[in-house]
Amino acid sequence: MGELICTLVDRRSSVPLAAARIMCVGRDRRVARLDTDERGNFRTHLPQGVYDLVISAKGYLSLLVRGVGVLANYQQVVTRGLVPGEGEFAESEPATAIGGYVTDRNGRPVANVMLHANAENGSFAYTTRTDRTGAYILHGIVPELYDLTVRSMERTLAREHVPIAHVNDFIRLDIRLNHM
Repeated sequence: MGELICTLVDRRSSVPLAAARIMCVGRDRRVARLDTDERGNFRTHLPQGVYDLVISAKGYLSLLVRGVGVLANYQQVVTRGLVPGEGEFAESEPATAIGGYVTDRNGRPVANVMLHANAENGSFAYTTRTDRTGAYILHGIVPELYDLTVRSMERTLAREHVPIAHVNDFIRLDIRLNHM
């Protein structure tokens, strides 16, 4: 087991962010959900591995920190600043997030493609882009049946139907594109 220690602050004022929520998502799909203390700190013991941190706080834009390594018998320290904005924070339940990697048919990352999740009833829609490693994440998803499309320019590269029956911490959905 290794220890992950994180401090969260307001990016503009450097004031510690109390009651921010952090989801540590492991490559094995395990999720640990933690809240910061009054000084904006949290610490947890995690199995050795690589984790993505999904950080959110009421009144702030959500932040995704990818690839945080935790080594056995080692303390990994992370400090991040959140930007004030229209971030969402689920008071009673953790937010559902859909995330994963988009790769081409040879398994190489596909950067800068748009992913759009549209609820079947048309009431909710979420959009994001992949980063240079092909990673994407959609935060705060409301339970519904979604039509998830992967697009580059005006061309649809893939389409998936994603049912979300109830609030989960994280839904991993890796997408392999057969046609580019």
